[in-house]
Amino acid sequence: VKRIERNGYETRVRRARDIGDTELDRIRRAAADWRGTDTERGFSMALGRIGDPADGDCVIATAHLTGSGTNDSPHGDLKAVLHFVPWGRDGMSLELMRRDRSADPGMNELLIVASLQAAGKLGVERVSLNFAMFRSALARGERLGAGPVLRCWRGLLIFLSRWFQIESLYKFNAKFKPRWEPRFVVFRTSRDLPRIGIAAMRAEGFVNLSLPRPFRPRRPLPCGHALHRSQEHGASAA
Repeated sequence: VKRIERNGYETRVRRARDIGDTELDRIRRAAADWRGTDTERGFSMALGRIGDPADGDCVIATAHLTGSGTNDSPHGDLKAVLHFVPWGRDGMSLELMRRDRSADPGMNELLIVASLQAAGKLGVERVSLNFAMFRSALARGERLGAGPVLRCWRGLLIFLSRWFQIESLYKFNAKFKPRWEPRFVVFRTSRDLPRIGIAAMRAEGFVNLSLPRPFRPRRPLPCGHALHRSQEHGASAA
């Protein structure tokens, strides 16, 4: 973080309601332009919007690069954005991380540290970062004396990390020395687990079960009788 700051970057951490409309619109457009792909993975709890009038309590952290060359960018000196949503009365939860690909590496770390430093002034006592799936298995599997089953399980998770963000999220969160809070899956019977697993992977963006457009079932058109009754109801209501 100190290295990045020496390169001319500075940060601002504010509530959304304290940001002017012009700057908020610039942040919104930058976040949209910096989106990597149509399907973002690993953000099933994302709010899905920035700068809505109803979201004044959200916290927005921005990184800015001062100096020459900033005018060449369509977003000026803005280089990265983090968006936090309120969590209870005294917390905030990270839901969006976007950055300019031309910016120096470490923008997310820079803005998370800045947000933690500004938390006291914002009345925030708890900050939630990313959810690291199977974190406990990875941590226990790398310890000395881990059993063969645990080492095999860890090896499988590292292999799956080539396609899914498993090990990378764990290592990213571990930089900040967090207090790990476990999450649990509650299910009625074991038969429900495959369906729950597929639903969770769809929410995270890892699985897309929708058929290609030519093979999707068409929505049935309403019959003429039902359409005629609907028009009569609309006329009588008018």
